[in-house]
Amino acid sequence: MDDIVGRLQSLLPQHQFDVIIGSLLGDARLECRSTGVRYPVSARLRIQQGEKQKEYVFWKYQQLQDFVLRGPRRIKAGYDKKRDRTDYSWYFHTRTIEAFGALYHYFYRGKVKIFPKHTFEFLSPRALAVWFMDDGSNNREAYTINTHSFSKEEQFVIADGLKERYGILATVVKDRTKWKIALGRREYPKLNAVNEPFIVPSMIYKICNPRNDFASRVLRSRIERESLYETSVLAHAESE
Repeated sequence: MDDIVGRLQSLLPQHQFDVIIGSLLGDARLECRSTGVRYPVSARLRIQQGEKQKEYVFWKYQQLQDFVLRGPRRIKAGYDKKRDRTDYSWYFHTRTIEAFGALYHYFYRGKVKIFPKHTFEFLSPRALAVWFMDDGSNNREAYTINTHSFSKEEQFVIADGLKERYGILATVVKDRTKWKIALGRREYPKLNAVNEPFIVPSMIYKICNPRNDFASRVLRSRIERESLYETSVLAHAESE
């Protein structure tokens, strides 16, 4: 494992490390705040999701609030002319710290996010679940991971890693001019078995489908158990 990641993993509780890594592979981004010329390299982590994922954003905030000075905020994300509506999203960012600056150099080349070749050495089941909640799609015929930002070569690294680490068979498929990861129906149980313990209640739709009632059957009791807690966290954060 790379020394940068190893040092960070030793400094953070495992659940925070997993959320950070899964988010970075997904929709989150690191914003480099100091390039190291006059001050040490530092960065901050920005989490942003659409209105539909509001509860998921607040869940991430609850996991990472040790690094956050202000709770999630709602902002305009754009205007949909076809539907004549304004779209909104929720976001928060962490404090700027040197540890995230080190991660920036690990996960970026220039300003482009990459998939480091040793990622699966520290990609835990929880981190994989966060990544899937960020970038996973379920069209009821196949699961896909929307890895379009990575190169074609990196897609094959991901497919190989899923097979070697989790026994999940993935295919690299073309999506217009980009590439992404696809998993057939036979792989549903394997991925669900990894993800299920960590799926946030509001994101259950990512693993539900008519041919596989795994989520509804296994998660029902956990949803009921966690819903009241999640609601209280949401209300507390919004009141800040």
